[in-house]
Amino acid sequence: MPPTKDQIAANNRRKIEKHRRKLAYHDLQVQGTNNSSIMSKRSVEAIYNPVLDPKQKEWIKYFVPKLKRRSPAINRGYWIRMESIKEMVLKIKEKYAASGLPVRVVNLGCGFDTLPFQLLANGPERLEFYDFDYPELVKRKLSVIESSDEILEVIGKSDELSSKHTELGIELATKYYKLVGCDLKDTLRYQKQLELLLKGDKGAPTLFIAEVSLAYMKPQDANPVIEISSKLRNSHFLVLEQIMPSGPKHFFAEKMLHHFNHLRSPLQCVETYSTKDKQRCRFKQYFPQVEINDLFECWREIIHPERKKLVDKVEVFDEWEEFIVFCQHYVVIHATNSNNLFFRDKNVTNVETSYSEKVSVVHRGCEDLELKFPAACEVNHQDILIHGGMWQTRIDELLHIETDTFNKRLVALSEKRPSPRMCHTLTNAENGCFVVCGGRGRPGLVFDDVWIYECSSNSWTSLGSLPVPMYRHSAVCISPGVVLVFGEGQFVKISIENNAVFLLEAIGSVPSLQSCAFVYEASCGTGYIVGGMSDKTEPRINCEVYRFQITENTVTVELVVQATQLARIGCVGMLQNDTLVIAGGAGSQLHSQTTTVMAVDTRLWKIDNVCIDEKTWEKGPVFIGSAVAGNVIVGGGAVCYSFGSAYNSAFEVRFH
Repeated sequence: MPPTKDQIAANNRRKIEKHRRKLAYHDLQVQGTNNSSIMSKRSVEAIYNPVLDPKQKEWIKYFVPKLKRRSPAINRGYWIRMESIKEMVLKIKEKYAASGLPVRVVNLGCGFDTLPFQLLANGPERLEFYDFDYPELVKRKLSVIESSDEILEVIGKSDELSSKHTELGIELATKYYKLVGCDLKDTLRYQKQLELLLKGDKGAPTLFIAEVSLAYMKPQDANPVIEISSKLRNSHFLVLEQIMPSGPKHFFAEKMLHHFNHLRSPLQCVETYSTKDKQRCRFKQYFPQVEINDLFECWREIIHPERKKLVDKVEVFDEWEEFIVFCQHYVVIHATNSNNLFFRDKNVTNVETSYSEKVSVVHRGCEDLELKFPAACEVNHQDILIHGGMWQTRIDELLHIETDTFNKRLVALSEKRPSPRMCHTLTNAENGCFVVCGGRGRPGLVFDDVWIYECSSNSWTSLGSLPVPMYRHSAVCISPGVVLVFGEGQFVKISIENNAVFLLEAIGSVPSLQSCAFVYEASCGTGYIVGGMSDKTEPRINCEVYRFQITENTVTVELVVQATQLARIGCVGMLQNDTLVIAGGAGSQLHSQTTTVMAVDTRLWKIDNVCIDEKTWEKGPVFIGSAVAGNVIVGGGAVCYSFGSAYNSAFEVRFH
């Protein structure tokens, strides 16, 4: 029997109500992201301000009374977010200084952001702030403002609100600050609010800020907000938003998408506008001028070197790869209908791309190996030894992995052994012994000790010290019982037979690098140094490839080629005949399915991309903090901002 009209109507009402509840729930979840974000910003305020801006008052503390300190990587990530936005606001203000007109800053999805109070406290001249967010969240912000004498003092005396102001959701109005409740999906209401608040502009510049707020809206809801905002004269639209330059299967992108989906506040725009080019096309629909930089480019271009030195003093920091990869998934977009742009034009050199047929990458297993920055080497030209590394804490375990099954077992520990560490080296000395040297404990605690592990007796012996403490250094075996260490711009020779550690004389251009790839071919007595970083406060990523050759107590080093494709921190390398393979690390551009691994012909210095097949790429190679054992890249991983950790398993590089 077909349903009656009343039954159909009742069913439709239930569907409408269900949809309404779903939308309301989504809005609440999006508002909830403000809580996590503002707590992280409070951590930055408490830790960074005393060093970078000691005279600056703390404003976020009024919204987050209880401080919860975040990790160094999260702190620096939030700091570069906040600093990039603030610097752009100040640059736009400076551009219009001669006009004498105020700059109206409209923060769309302001949350508990306190930038207005911070800048007004420095002097309110030529700045007006308009904070927009969901009505419920705005009421919470108003309650905090009204209970803080210091905030009330900087925003100035409240104006009496007219009935029209109240009807349009304006909760607070002073000469310099307005607080407005608005669901931005209601574009008609948003337009009316702008017309009321920004009338009679006389060409005054208006800066719209959307710091990860439009990202939670579907493009069909977010783009009309951009379009309406573009209608004003001298309109500037400043967006901080996520992108996925290497696609949704990149390990960071996977963690990021999962995080927001798990919070029931999925990113709605990132798949449609996943790259800089797509974002540029998006904003070009509404603004004639668009410039886009990822946060790592912001770090390099708009943060002054002296300020970077101060940032380095805030807390000990050794998470460069994680920071860079995070930064490359966030862009700052500046779109305007004025002629005022701020970033320098980039001369992008198109590197001719060719693909290697000599090298491939396959997944081998070991998914439960969750270790960052371990040391590893091949044993018996087949199996793998792994020492130390970072799990939940630094460990001192020695693992044996059988490469036919990739099962791992813990080697029984002797009482006398190296302390827990990471960023160290383990080298097969090819005489039944293995050499562990250097590394670090907690950030700032660097080791100089040298240890010998004898496989047959399962025993450790201490063998003196390196000339200086080293971590993120490199080591190779150059002959049975002899290991060459490279770090801090020095070459050190370890002789097990002579029970000696001594510094070698270096001739030529010797770079002082950390986290570089270091490979050696004993049959021809030649090795290569690739990638790495110098100047740890910047950092400067090395794009030069050096060749070194060894005589008895001398190392001769020469620069052989410069290649931007090989400029990467924390890469690993392997050398077979004339083919040099460089894998992973973090560079100026985010690595992808076709650029994570590169193959270099060392006769012609021809550099080819290695395309990782789809099946292997979906296994999530995380070639950061990894180690090489023979032709196997093992271990490694990264904390993906506040989204969780991703770990590498084991991948074999095959030479054809």
